[in-house]
Amino acid sequence: MSWIEDPGVDVFRGLNLRDLGVDQAFVNVTSQIKGTDKLYLYSLSEECYKCPFTLLTDPNKPQEPLKISTQRRYTWRVLTNVVGNALPASDYSAVLCETSADLGEFGVYELQVKPQGGNSSQATCEVHTILEPVNIYLPLVICILGLLVLWIVSAGIPFITNRWFKKNRIITPTTQQMDSLPRAEKDQNEQQQVKQRLKSLDTFRGISIVLMIFVNDGAGKYWFLEHTTWNGLNVADVLFPWFMWIMGVCVPISVRSQLKRNTPRCKIIAGILRRSCILFLLGMMINTSGGYYKLETIRIFGVLQRFGIVYFVVATLMVAFTCRNFNPPKTKLLAAMQDIIILLPLWVVAAAAIAGNCAITFFFEVPGCPKGYMGPGGIHENGQYEDCVGGAVGYIDRVVLGVDHLYQHPTAQAVYGSGPFDPEGLVGCITSIFQVILGVQAGTTLILFWEWKSRILRWLSWGTICGIIGAILCLASKEDGWIPVNKNLWSLSFVLVTSCFAFYLLSFCYFLIDVKHWWSGAPFFYPGMNATIMYVGHEIGHDLFPWHWAIGRMNTHFMLLIESIWGTALWVIIAVWLYHIKFFLAL
Repeated sequence: MSWIEDPGVDVFRGLNLRDLGVDQAFVNVTSQIKGTDKLYLYSLSEECYKCPFTLLTDPNKPQEPLKISTQRRYTWRVLTNVVGNALPASDYSAVLCETSADLGEFGVYELQVKPQGGNSSQATCEVHTILEPVNIYLPLVICILGLLVLWIVSAGIPFITNRWFKKNRIITPTTQQMDSLPRAEKDQNEQQQVKQRLKSLDTFRGISIVLMIFVNDGAGKYWFLEHTTWNGLNVADVLFPWFMWIMGVCVPISVRSQLKRNTPRCKIIAGILRRSCILFLLGMMINTSGGYYKLETIRIFGVLQRFGIVYFVVATLMVAFTCRNFNPPKTKLLAAMQDIIILLPLWVVAAAAIAGNCAITFFFEVPGCPKGYMGPGGIHENGQYEDCVGGAVGYIDRVVLGVDHLYQHPTAQAVYGSGPFDPEGLVGCITSIFQVILGVQAGTTLILFWEWKSRILRWLSWGTICGIIGAILCLASKEDGWIPVNKNLWSLSFVLVTSCFAFYLLSFCYFLIDVKHWWSGAPFFYPGMNATIMYVGHEIGHDLFPWHWAIGRMNTHFMLLIESIWGTALWVIIAVWLYHIKFFLAL
C-alpha cells in the first residue's frame, strides 16, 4: 500500500473500495451453520460506555458487505433472529457467538460464523482479513517529522546567530548582582524581566491557538486529535482550558501595571467590562456565521462567551483585592508563600466555586434523572436516562437558556444519540473561574519571584499537586472515578488535569525561551501576539478558499491532514505579517 493511503485497487471481489470513506472498511458476514438463512449482526463500539448492542444488518434487505467504522474497536454479536434494534449488553440468551476486532481503513474483512462441535445452537465467530488495510499513521509521522525539521531549522538559525553575536544578548542579572543594585535600577531591571517573560507567555498562547485552529480544521480526521466523545482526554480537549489558564496568568500582570500607573479602580473595571462585552458579542456573531439563522434558535453561549464571563469575574476580583503597594512578609516562611497569601481572597472564591459546582452536580434534583448523574444520556445505561444528558449541568442550561439556544450537535450525539447540550454552558463557567484563578496564581508567581529557579519550582509544584488531585478524583481512569475527566461538563478533575499540563508547559517554554534563550518561540510566538484575530478570523473563514479546498475525493487522512496543515500554516503566516507591520489587536 502506498503511504498516501491509496487502497491500491479500485475494485476487489466486486467491492468498490472508492466507496469507502475515511476510517471505513468492508465486512462480509458468512455462515457455515446449516439451516440458517439469515444472520443478524449486533455491534458495540468501545467508545459507547454502558450502551446496548445495536443492529447493523437490515432484515428487509439482502445481506451485503457492511461499511464499518475503523476508528474504534468493536464487539460483535451474531444472532439467528432479530430481537429488536437494541440488545442489552447483559443479554446473552439469543447470542449465537461473540467476538471483537480491530479493523483498518480500506481493509476488507470476513466474519465467519462456524458451528461448534457439530451443534448448530452454538457457534464461534472468527474475523479474517481478506484485503490488508492501509497505514493511516505513516502520513502523520512524515508530516510531524517534516514540521519538526522545519521548526528546528527556523529556531536554530536565530540560536546560532545569538551565539555568534554574544554582545547583542541580554544577560539576566544574578541574585547577588540584583541585591547590589540601587533600588531604582533594581526596579528597572525587574520591569525589563517582566517584558521578557511575556514572550514565553505569548508562545504558550500561540501554541494553544495554533493547535486549536489545526483541530478545528479537522486535524486530518484522526480521532485522538479530536474532542473526546464524553469522558476522557484527547489532544483537542486541553487547548481551550490552556487558553483560559494563560488568560489568568496575564490578569495580575495587567492589573498590577495599571494600578502602578495610579489608574482609578473604577476605570479599570469599566475597561474589563467593555472587553468582556466585546468578547461575548463576538462569540454570538461567530455562532451566526456560515448560514441562515433565527433569533429564536440562536446559540447563546460559546468559547468567546465563556472567556468574556470568566474574565470579567476574575479580573474584577483582582482589581478589588490587589493592593497598589504590596510589602513582602518579613519572615522567611511567609515570604516563600507570599504569592499565595496575596491571593487569599481569590482562593476563597475558588473554594466557593468548587463547592458550588459539586453541590449542583451531585445534589441538584433533576426530574427523571438519578441524583449525581454525569453521563451523556441517550442510549447510555441502556437508554434508562435518555433525556438526562449532562445531568444537572445540562438540565440548568435547558431550563435557563432553552433547548433551542443550546449547541445542537454535541460530541456525544453521534455515539449516544444525546440531545442538545452546550459544552460552554452556565455551570461550566463556575469551574472555569477556578481554572483561571490557577492561572492567576502562576502569574502572581511571575510578579513576586523574579529568580527563574523559584518560578519554575513553584510552577512544577503546582502542576504536580493539580495532577495528583485530578488523578485521585478520576482514579486515573476514564470511566470509574468519582469525578471523571470531562470537557463537556468542565469537571473539577478536568480543570486540575489540564492545569497540571499548563503549569508544566509554561515551565518548559519559560526555561527554553526566557532563561536559556535556546528558542525564540517561533512560530508560535507570532499567533500568540494576535490570538483574538487568529481565532475569530479562523472561525469565520475556515470554510473559505484558500484555507479550505478539495481535490478529487478527500477520503484519506493524508489529504485531510495536508489541508489542515495548510489552513493552519496560512494563519501563522498572517500572524507573522501582522507582527512585522506592528499590528496588534487589543480589545
